[in-house]
Amino acid sequence: MQMTPLDIRNKTFSKGIRGYQCGEVEKFLETVSQEFESAYTENFELLEKKSGLETEISHYRQLESTLQQTLVLAQQTAEEVMKVARHEAELLLREAEHDKLSKVSEAQVILEDIKEEIQGLSRKRDLLRTQLKSFLLAHLDLDKLQERNDGIA
Repeated sequence: MQMTPLDIRNKTFSKGIRGYQCGEVEKFLETVSQEFESAYTENFELLEKKSGLETEISHYRQLESTLQQTLVLAQQTAEEVMKVARHEAELLLREAEHDKLSKVSEAQVILEDIKEEIQGLSRKRDLLRTQLKSFLLAHLDLDKLQERNDGIA
């Protein structure tokens, strides 16, 4: 059974023939009672404080667990985002490479068309030169012929 300061104050002793001095015993019991009450109150306060601290520790442990779970989730999310970003980057690179090859192919076709057109124009130029040369030679011949005819006439 746990003793309280009130138990000490109310404790009575039987008196014998050569017993203790009642005043001294009562004074001593009063001092012990006060000291015990102080210790008892302090113990009670410490128990309450301990209970509050245990509750607070429990709260912080739960908060720590939640933070750890959040951190793990954030890391997983970051890894997923990085994976998706890498995949998208690869797709963009493939698409850019495909577009590049397509444009190079188109440019080659256009280049070939231009080369063919240049060759065609070059042939036309050569033909026109030849025709012009023939025309001029024919006119020169006509002019010489006309001079001869003018000289004979």
